[in-house]
Amino acid sequence: MAIIQRLPEDVFSRIAAGEVVERPASLLKELIENSLDSGAKRIDVEVMGAGKESLRVSDDGCGMDPDDVRLCLERHATSKISAFEDLDKLHTFGFRGEALYAIAAVSKVTVTSCPPGAKTGWRVTSEKGKVTDGPAPAVNGTTVLVKDLFYNTPARLEFLKSDGSERSRLAAVIEEAALANPGVRFTYKAEGRQVLRLEPEESGDAFHDFDMRAAAVLGDDLAGGLLPIDVERPGVRARMLISSFDKMPSSRGFQYFFVNKRPVTSKLLHGALYKGYGEHKPAGKQPVCVVALELNPDAFDANVHPGKREVRFKNEGEIFEIVCGLVGSALAKAKAAAPITIAPAPEPASVVADAPAPAAPSKTNPAPDGPDGYYLGGRGFVAEEFKQLKLGAAVALSAPEGAPAWYTPPFRYVGQIERSYMVFEAAGGLFILDQHAAAERVLFEKLMGEIEEGGAKSQRLMIPVPIDLPASAVRAVLEKSERLSKIGFEVVAHGKNGLHVTAVPALFTRPTTSRSSSTA
Repeated sequence: MAIIQRLPEDVFSRIAAGEVVERPASLLKELIENSLDSGAKRIDVEVMGAGKESLRVSDDGCGMDPDDVRLCLERHATSKISAFEDLDKLHTFGFRGEALYAIAAVSKVTVTSCPPGAKTGWRVTSEKGKVTDGPAPAVNGTTVLVKDLFYNTPARLEFLKSDGSERSRLAAVIEEAALANPGVRFTYKAEGRQVLRLEPEESGDAFHDFDMRAAAVLGDDLAGGLLPIDVERPGVRARMLISSFDKMPSSRGFQYFFVNKRPVTSKLLHGALYKGYGEHKPAGKQPVCVVALELNPDAFDANVHPGKREVRFKNEGEIFEIVCGLVGSALAKAKAAAPITIAPAPEPASVVADAPAPAAPSKTNPAPDGPDGYYLGGRGFVAEEFKQLKLGAAVALSAPEGAPAWYTPPFRYVGQIERSYMVFEAAGGLFILDQHAAAERVLFEKLMGEIEEGGAKSQRLMIPVPIDLPASAVRAVLEKSERLSKIGFEVVAHGKNGLHVTAVPALFTRPTTSRSSSTA
């Protein structure tokens, strides 16, 4: 008996309907959600031409009988709901009944399906507004083939990014679905090459499976050392993995939020995460997280955005406090459990008119690593711009045009604070130089100068530096390989989801401390 039905007008008119096909990744998301709703334990994705030429999703779900196959491409035809009140009891991803219809409106679609035990399957094809159907082989599950995306609206192709960028977005959709569904096997082939293969995690321990899938998707560099959180309260269950203070990347691109396995973008959850880290988060660093919330269906509304990407919580304050509190508590426990190391007392600052020369090298006072013998961010004063900053010397520097009144030469070196800041007397006041920032600025200006002259010089590494990242991030990096090469980096794909850094800007290599002449 058919279970798909057309929604009455008074129902679909009250549901946030809109465009769901913006790019290949958006239609892939809809198809994967349909597969998951069908109970699939295996989902295979194949794309050609970054999904514009063809995109195929096959699953081993419950399948559809001939009557349902004929109806699945109809507008507002769905098996997920039958009345508006059903929106408060949703246990499925898709529910509007218009995704396949919208996809068929801008592409050529073929749906082939067969329920378990049926003697034959059924196929329906929609092309240029014409729909045909007929029998098909009895292969359990459903396969949806989408070809020639936007063939009838070519102007929309101009809004898509490069093929590499679109492939990265496709991989990101699969990664999100895989993180939320550890028990499902996912495979992804692009242009005939296998990009992802994630076997199901079936240990019987849901949290262990969650951890293992996160490690498989994120890679060792990001997943290593994540702090686990698993809490259950009335109406709320939270499973979370978050990075500790000392293992945070510089990108915000590795934060995943799920509500009842639905990937969401939420300012509230994002704000709660950062509130939990508080003021102790290192500057410029961003947390890695996989946050999965399980709530009662009536505790949130997923019908506030056409792409079902945003959600509205019934009790936002409670959700904020739960996530923020769990993050803060886990970080506090990790910090308390960390081993305590006592650093040697810093050398006292030298505040004298004529500072002495650097002390002889020793275990507590290692030799400066710069050829001039002056520390600058651990590298030494090696830049020409700073060679005039000699200990105990008064240097005559000309003030740049437009300089403030206090910028009056000469500067006289006074001393050093914590081996991090250099203090100069200037025009009756003090001038403090951040050595690390100065070193970084000098290197930055030199690097930019090389780039402007045609490209930064590279230093090939004897042993490549391996980097393990999500497949979507690997593709995003490879897409920018030419730009990276211009600034001195060379990266190549390594393995399924890895990169090798084979060269870095020559400026970043450690300067030699020897002034001996070459014997070439």
